[in-house]
Amino acid sequence: MVTLNVECELFEVDGVVHELRFGAPMTALTGETRSGKSTVLEVLGWTLGVDGAKLMSAAAACSRVGFIARIGGSRWRITRSTVDRSQDVSFTHGTLGTEEHHPVKRSEARRSAADVFQDLLGIPRLGAGRTRVTLDLLMPWFYARQRDLPNDYLGRQSNEQRSAVGRVLLGADDETVDALRQEAASRTKEWRSVSNRVKRILRDREERELPSVEDLQRRAAQWTAQHEKASLRAREASAALSRLHAELAALQKKASVAEEARGVARAAADERERTVQLLEAAAAEARGRLAGLREAATDPSLCPKCVRPLDLTGLSEDDCPVCRRPDPERLQRAEQLKRRMSQTQEAAERAQEAARRASEAADAARGRARDADRAVVEASAAAQVFAQDVVAPQQQAVVEAEAAVRELAARLEQNAEHLRELAELTELRGRLPQLEKDKNAAEAAYAAARNDTDLMVKQATDRWSHHMLRRMQACDPEITTVSIDPADFSVTINGSAFDARAVAGHGMTRTNVSVLLALRDTALEVPAMPVPQFLIVDGPFTGLGSSPEDQRTGAALLDGLTDLATSEDLSGVGGQVIIACTELHGTPGPAVREIRTNFTDGAIPGLPPRQPTTK
Repeated sequence: MVTLNVECELFEVDGVVHELRFGAPMTALTGETRSGKSTVLEVLGWTLGVDGAKLMSAAAACSRVGFIARIGGSRWRITRSTVDRSQDVSFTHGTLGTEEHHPVKRSEARRSAADVFQDLLGIPRLGAGRTRVTLDLLMPWFYARQRDLPNDYLGRQSNEQRSAVGRVLLGADDETVDALRQEAASRTKEWRSVSNRVKRILRDREERELPSVEDLQRRAAQWTAQHEKASLRAREASAALSRLHAELAALQKKASVAEEARGVARAAADERERTVQLLEAAAAEARGRLAGLREAATDPSLCPKCVRPLDLTGLSEDDCPVCRRPDPERLQRAEQLKRRMSQTQEAAERAQEAARRASEAADAARGRARDADRAVVEASAAAQVFAQDVVAPQQQAVVEAEAAVRELAARLEQNAEHLRELAELTELRGRLPQLEKDKNAAEAAYAAARNDTDLMVKQATDRWSHHMLRRMQACDPEITTVSIDPADFSVTINGSAFDARAVAGHGMTRTNVSVLLALRDTALEVPAMPVPQFLIVDGPFTGLGSSPEDQRTGAALLDGLTDLATSEDLSGVGGQVIIACTELHGTPGPAVREIRTNFTDGAIPGLPPRQPTTK
């Protein structure tokens, strides 16, 4: 039995660590409701990351909380940050001064803070799943919460959970028994898995009417040959398609070249058209100049003023026909005009000839453009016809050939899967006898160990029942029989099964406290039980009034809790009890230290006074 004693709780406020010391075997936090008594108790579980433990507002106002505890022969300081709640929990060894850090939640690689604390207590973590005995399941057996105490038996644990924890605390189940249980479970799981797999394969073969192994092998040979031929056809079809694609690319290239040539021809024709237009414009301009010169060279036949015919009678070649005066330079000007007209005539004729030749060149360019258009149409049509009539059928042939290959490959894979299943079936059938033999041997070994431990549990529960009867009779003399079931540790009182719904209230509180006290009475007689003489009870007197019967019950509970706190184990180490209540019932002895609390000051040292709320 490992001893556990919580010396004090720690509350860090504004960088200063304040202690709430539990200096007596039994400490009673008393005072009005909402003064922080439960807050102080919940800090113990919250520091270790126990599921369901709450960090209430007053404790959350501190930057760090924790406690100092003596576990066996070692003293540990355990603290946790309330600011960054994901930080590891700090464990400091009081003698060695070494510091360890453990996460709030366990992982594959690291134990949680709760796991480390449980290991320090020497309580093995046995089992698996929801019934694995961790500190989360142990907590109701060491800390009876106010919300559970009057309503639920042992924290509302299921029968399976209660059985797992109880057997560990009674010292019946240990690592050896748990290893045998795990071995039996593992062997049974393996045997059941193989057996179910064999049944499933046989059922599937029967439902799908699968052929024999000889037929499967014959099919495999046949389909393999067909698959090889189909693969060869597919490769040949793909190679032919590649060659056709090359020919199609050449045709498309030819069409592309024709398209480029057409573009060049059209551009040349357009350029010729522009040249013709320019030359025709130049010829027209020359003809205009020639007409003007001709008009200037012709003598007028009408008077420019009265527009009457001029009389040329008696005028010489040097006389002006208009004014009838001699003009010595008139003949010279006429000669000059004739020369200019001759030159202009020649220029007009040359321009006209150039325009004609340009027009002929433009016609030729337009002809070449039309030829280029026809070449493009023919090349594009040839490529399109080749693609539709030659390439497309070959592509379809490739698709069909590849589909045939895939279908045969799928048949072969399915056939191979059936062959693998048959091989697996043969192998599993060969393993089943040995697996069943190993399973039976593991189950027999576990059953033998379980029979031995069941006897230990029966003997321990007899002692436990005896002590609980004594505890219950101190509260109620009319109780004559108490029995604790060794299967799930449920309680029968006066021959009637303990029904939480029928006894909710102080009857439930009395039973919960008595069963926890009686368990520790049993541990004093059975040192192999890993149950420390330590207990926390929040609200042990809940529901008690001032009647003589309630007064007797309250005094008996106080005496029982005090008795646990002052009892010593075989090594002479005493126990510890911490309770919280509004007021004590009965007369506390010298082993009881009462810490009075109130709403204003609260139970946590170091925090500023609280102001009462006004409605």
